[in-house]
Amino acid sequence: MRAALIGSVSSSAAALRGMLGGGLEVAGVLGLDARYSAGVSDYCDLGPLAAEAGIAFLGFRRVTDPEVAAFIGARKPDWLFVIGLSQLVPAEIRDLARAGAIGFHPTALPEGRGRAPVAWTILLQRRAAANLFFLTSEPDAGDIIEQRPVEVLPDDYAADLIARTNVVLEQMVADLSPAFTSGNVPRRPQDHSKATYYARRRPEDGIVDWNQPAEALYRLVRGVGRPYPGAFTFCGERKVLVWRARPVEGADSGSAPGTVVAMQDDKPVVQCASGLLALTEVEIVGAAGADLAVGQKLG
Repeated sequence: MRAALIGSVSSSAAALRGMLGGGLEVAGVLGLDARYSAGVSDYCDLGPLAAEAGIAFLGFRRVTDPEVAAFIGARKPDWLFVIGLSQLVPAEIRDLARAGAIGFHPTALPEGRGRAPVAWTILLQRRAAANLFFLTSEPDAGDIIEQRPVEVLPDDYAADLIARTNVVLEQMVADLSPAFTSGNVPRRPQDHSKATYYARRRPEDGIVDWNQPAEALYRLVRGVGRPYPGAFTFCGERKVLVWRARPVEGADSGSAPGTVVAMQDDKPVVQCASGLLALTEVEIVGAAGADLAVGQKLG
């Protein structure tokens, strides 16, 4: 039995490496064309990896484009892996794979179905996991093939958690490749009564509200940082992207939330509703080389 893969991000590449490493025959790879990748966080061009492995590749704009079904249908895969694609795959595409369509999700399913799972995991201090499951019409609700825990460290940024999850995913796919090859794949239903759901997040959800505690804002900076659009605030009319930060020990300054109250190792320290936050990597949009200074008010 053999597989095809559809994807567009780093987890897609991790799954493909796992298939190749585990000996699963890959009939074809479909990846979001780079021309249409604007706004896709963590985008990964699957074309070079497919070419290196000698696998037929198709770049596409929408998974519903006629050439997608034609490409898959011509290769007659038994399994269709849909990993790292922020487009819903209709039943007529899923059904082109005789044995089933397989999805991936990085939460402890049935907890955390839905959108922006990495950001929400950090923001809400939840568990992470790598799951392979059968795709159905309801997102993230199909029978689970395997779920492996992924460690979430206290100071993880989004990129750290993504990278660690991809390592687990790649190994899991490699380990399961013989089962996919034989068609003897385990599956267990999810307990839908325990399902929880994460909402979609937009770039504007990264705005920093200095009337929150420093610890909450630290989680925001980590959860929406690269490869996502980032946390942001304003200094006057200038937008300030906050890519990295750290809580600062010490008593509150007594200044209004959002005030730059000190410099620590040349990094601005900002008063929050409670606690202090050092902004260790900032980018002032349209003002290269500009720095924040003590006494400035952010927000």
